Amino acid sequence: MAQNAVFGINSNLDTQDIINKMVSLEARSMDLVEAKKQIEQQKLSSFQELKNKLQTFKSVVTTLNTESRFIVNKSNFSNHSSSDSNKVVDITTTSSATSGTYSLVVNNLATETKLISSGFASTTSALQHGKVKVTSGTASATITIDSTNHSLDGLRLAINNLGLDVKAAFLNDGSATNPVRLLVSGNKTGTSGAVTISQQYHWGFTGEEQISFATTQTAKNASFTVDGVSIIKSTNTITDVLNGAALQLQSAGSGTISLSTDTNAITTKVSDFVDEYNELSLFIREQLALDSESEETGVLFGNFAVQNLQQILRSSISSKVTGVSGNYSYLSQIGITTQSDGTLVLDTDDLSDALVDDIQNVSQLFSSKGSTTNSSVAFVGFTRDTQPGSYDVKRLDGNTQLSNSGASTFVNASGSGNFWAGSSGESTGLNFRLSNLNNGDYGKITLSIGVAEILNRQLENMVDSSLKGPLVTELDTIKETVDDYNITLLSQAERLLEFEESLKARFSNLEIVLGRLNAQKDTFNSSLQGIQNIFSAKK
Repeated sequence: MAQNAVFGINSNLDTQDIINKMVSLEARSMDLVEAKKQIEQQKLSSFQELKNKLQTFKSVVTTLNTESRFIVNKSNFSNHSSSDSNKVVDITTTSSATSGTYSLVVNNLATETKLISSGFASTTSALQHGKVKVTSGTASATITIDSTNHSLDGLRLAINNLGLDVKAAFLNDGSATNPVRLLVSGNKTGTSGAVTISQQYHWGFTGEEQISFATTQTAKNASFTVDGVSIIKSTNTITDVLNGAALQLQSAGSGTISLSTDTNAITTKVSDFVDEYNELSLFIREQLALDSESEETGVLFGNFAVQNLQQILRSSISSKVTGVSGNYSYLSQIGITTQSDGTLVLDTDDLSDALVDDIQNVSQLFSSKGSTTNSSVAFVGFTRDTQPGSYDVKRLDGNTQLSNSGASTFVNASGSGNFWAGSSGESTGLNFRLSNLNNGDYGKITLSIGVAEILNRQLENMVDSSLKGPLVTELDTIKETVDDYNITLLSQAERLLEFEESLKARFSNLEIVLGRLNAQKDTFNSSLQGIQNIFSAKK
């Protein structure tokens, strides 16, 4: 700033203005780079927003891409007696639950053994030496009470460290004398987990007491009936009586269990799917837009990756789903149709009718399903590399082999024992269990992959950074471009600063030189005037 203060003093020029204009002219190249950077940043912002929308859509898609996620069942229990307010059972269901009503009568719950000791003054009360044998089910262990553990707390710790299905804890009954008791409980319900304790005392010293136990609760099996069929279980958690329904018995009582498909919940899921698809579709359309009148374009206009994504989404929605069993093989057949702008519209009445007509078929349109034609083969699962289709299975010379249906060439599967997986081609990652390892043909494994699973794979490829898909590649490329522009701008800013400082130095030197010349001029004029004065005086 001090240097700027002398600018123009001798030249009478606005040197600062001249410098500013020259710097501004030099900075035009920076402006061009900055403009290019802004364009890339807009692209980056659009791609990041696109990625976020794809991830949101993927989260909705994954609520539909397996049968267990697509099909929602609901349950209800009503007591037989309106005056009975006891909660008899809690029910949870899976997609495999069979709709129907079932009469439930719970006679008694499964219980564990509970034993209570005689009372002691405190947890440190001394016990008489001897042995305590604890039995839990078919397992037992013996504790030796000696000088290292002859206290109530010592016995508690010893019981808990036996490694049996039993636990011990203190209980204070509030008595004026000897209120502390040891409560021993089995960890398992049912008669098979019953707990017993026996004692044998050898000797004692003054102040030591014998401990004894009384049973306050015996181990019992749960006893109940379903539709009049008597059932005995060792636990109150029942998972193998009603298909697809887990019962948690709560109390004795009776009532009716109702299991049914929750079509409203399924419709809500499908509606959410349509809504999220539409939001994504409209965003992509906006980014790729071209206004023919104004010639304005969307930020991602002409981007091949986004155009390809748009085509994938539309094709996945409109294409026929192969391998389904039933009359529905297109989403349009269950009320999901495409409008002229690429968005979807859902006819909930058509969807409801389809769910009532054949819910398994509708589920296949969205989710994946594997089936086999031979009881020795069990479908287990698949990976994102597995393609839908039918695959022949056979054993030959100790090898498990797979082939595309109708193909003459079989390929060895990978695995051992009973569990195998396709190792190449379209069957890669197809997991199955083979119970019979004898040589022979074992029918077919058929895998259908619905719209939701197809989209899930495509979206995963787009948003999963580890896969380096087209969207991830585009984001990485744009970030690198922006970084390069930032480096260029920084370098240009440094050069521009150097240029400005150079101009300031030059104009400062110019002023100095002009100042010297002006001084010399003044000296010369003064001398000349002196001479003129001399001559004038002589006259």
